[in-house]
Amino acid sequence: MSVLEEVLEEEYGRSVRLIQHMQSEIDALPKGSIRVRSIGGREYYYLNYRVADKVKSDYIRASEVDDIREKIERRKKLKEALKEQERACRQIERALGKVPHVE
Repeated sequence: MSVLEEVLEEEYGRSVRLIQHMQSEIDALPKGSIRVRSIGGREYYYLNYRVADKVKSDYIRASEVDDIREKIERRKKLKEALKEQERACRQIERALGKVPHVE
């Protein structure tokens, strides 16, 4: 095995581990968006997300809104980074002549 192949194998392993780590973090973060409803002149916050073909709404305390909003934003950024990492992993697989990584 050449030095280049060894480096690619090492990078491939790192990439696969990173993908798994990113996916587990994404799974732990809330998905959806925050919606504000005005009822009786007061604002109430809800986390809206999809389960199968239904939209669910969970009430969020006003004190938790900023934290949930940050977590949703973190999830979005991680999903973008995950796509980029998966693309890089596929390039390494092609360079090494491997069967594509199945998630």
